[in-house]
Amino acid sequence: MAITINGTYAGELALPYIHAALLSGDTLAKGYVTLKEGVKFKAVLKKLTSANLVQDFTCAFEDPTALTLNEAVLEVKDLKVNLEVCKSQFARDWEAMATGRGFANDVVPANFSDFLIGYAASQVAQNIEFTIWQGNVSGGSYTGFDGLEKKIKAQTSATETTFGSMDIDNVLENIQSVLALLPEALIGNPDTKVYMNRATAQLYRQRIAREGYAFEYNAFKEFNMQVDGYDIYVCPGMTTGTIVVSKVDNLFVGVDANSDFAEVKVVDMSLTDASDMVRMAMKFRVGTQIGFASDVAIGYID
Repeated sequence: MAITINGTYAGELALPYIHAALLSGDTLAKGYVTLKEGVKFKAVLKKLTSANLVQDFTCAFEDPTALTLNEAVLEVKDLKVNLEVCKSQFARDWEAMATGRGFANDVVPANFSDFLIGYAASQVAQNIEFTIWQGNVSGGSYTGFDGLEKKIKAQTSATETTFGSMDIDNVLENIQSVLALLPEALIGNPDTKVYMNRATAQLYRQRIAREGYAFEYNAFKEFNMQVDGYDIYVCPGMTTGTIVVSKVDNLFVGVDANSDFAEVKVVDMSLTDASDMVRMAMKFRVGTQIGFASDVAIGYID
């Protein structure tokens, strides 16, 4: 039986598909950064700092001697995804799932269009995960928008260091060299996290195992893995050998997934050119920003 599909999902109708595409990577799905939804162009991130806030009592009202309102601007970028796939390559898998116990925990997409969009969403999710961190870094291949690594490098200096290499022999020392740069607000703070990718985390596990402290450092439990008392967050999208130390509420990702701009289209080309191809298009907005450069440290291979 031939399968014919067409569909357009915009605004709220596109939300479940766009959310699956944007938010299922580890960095966003596990809450490793702060997500701001509904950003259609720009969002202003504000931070109020003051000096002499607590004063000796008097009957008069006195302002703090130094009250400063700082801000950073999170700007999202309009993005699109265009995919063309052969319908027959996916039809048999979907039909098998729909007619019997399949290989996806018996959760079967309601129709073939949803099945194909799910495939596209998984591809987009991986790209977004990497672009959140590596977007537009020098020599990189992810160019959708500026990632956190580029923004941190552009805004930090006193809390930035470089490594000659990253291997089992120096991984611990490299991490500690970044921790040595922490501003006072992050030192010993339970909300301070150490970010690295899977390859770097594996080097750390191997180093700790070699030293005989694997269990003391929780080196084999991803969600509890620590270094010098700080939790390690493993983000697949980061560059190998890059270490970022920050609080979650200082790293931001903005998305727009449910406005009129957000859209998902599925077009069956058999109706126009008699081919067995299906075209899928998605539109959405994504951007990144760090709140305050003084509250983040980074080390990377140079």
